[in-house]
Amino acid sequence: MKRIRLHIFLYFTATMLLSVAYVVLDRLARGQSSDWQKVVLEQATGFYGTAVLLPAIIWNARKHPPRLSPARIGLHLAVLLSFSVIHTLWNWGTRLLLSPLLGLGRYDYGRMPLRFLMELPADVIVYVLWIGAYMVYRQWMRTKEMEMELVSARLESLSRQLQPHFLFNALNAISSVMYEDVVRADRMLDGLGDYLRATLRLPDSPQIPLSTELALTRQYMEVMQARFEEKLHFCIRCDARMENTLVPALLLQPLVENAFEHGQDPASGRLHIDIQVERDGPLLRIAIRDHGPGPPLSPHGRGLANVQRRLQAIYGDDARMHLVRHPQGGALVEVHLPA
Repeated sequence: MKRIRLHIFLYFTATMLLSVAYVVLDRLARGQSSDWQKVVLEQATGFYGTAVLLPAIIWNARKHPPRLSPARIGLHLAVLLSFSVIHTLWNWGTRLLLSPLLGLGRYDYGRMPLRFLMELPADVIVYVLWIGAYMVYRQWMRTKEMEMELVSARLESLSRQLQPHFLFNALNAISSVMYEDVVRADRMLDGLGDYLRATLRLPDSPQIPLSTELALTRQYMEVMQARFEEKLHFCIRCDARMENTLVPALLLQPLVENAFEHGQDPASGRLHIDIQVERDGPLLRIAIRDHGPGPPLSPHGRGLANVQRRLQAIYGDDARMHLVRHPQGGALVEVHLPA
């Protein structure tokens, strides 16, 4: 609110100075004395008088938006006339007071009945312009709120798609070992339960601190550690300065799932996953690399497509994700977000 008030003050000041320059140069072009002190007094009192009365005009427009109805038109005409009368009286009173104080002598505003008529057309223009500007601003805010609601609904829909997909994959992993090693399957179920409880405690916001996201990722990978045992090795490295950066909730989960699905070494069955988070100029870079055969790690799979849509919904073109073959082998998924 303070910033809006400052912008309005600067607008009136800039407009007043431009008006002063116009009037002074017009007088000089006609070969007349600039009389710039008097011009400054008249323009300053006129413009700042409008600024003083502007909150009342906006308040009325907010409470009673203009409509094509006799009652609403009549109300705004009454407010307009009141504004013009008060503004003219403001001009008269402030100039009578300030002119002697500034050494300009007694100010002559002329015949007041004519002054009220003279100021009315200018006040009509000012009133209509500010009411119009407020209505445009109000419509813009409504549009912005609707866009935010649509983005929120879309993110919620994408999250609902993500959760059953993840749960199916996790239960499928548990079922693959439950007949071979009941104890290991039990550990995986316990870890999965802890992980799901942790996700339920997440805030409703679509973004969470990076440190929370990495903790969830580690918890999920520890569940999978019970399945792969010594065949799984993972490493998470993060620049400590970036831990408070906000990222989409459960951003890494589908990326890590893809690494588990496609990143195993074909010969040994080993799985090595590296996660590195660092600052890359103005961006946050998240890199997930496996040491498997490399792509095809399908860029069109549900997990990666979901991540891509969520990034687009939250950041637009300011975020990007791409999948490449790592020069030293394996697949590399890189995500760049505004830091």
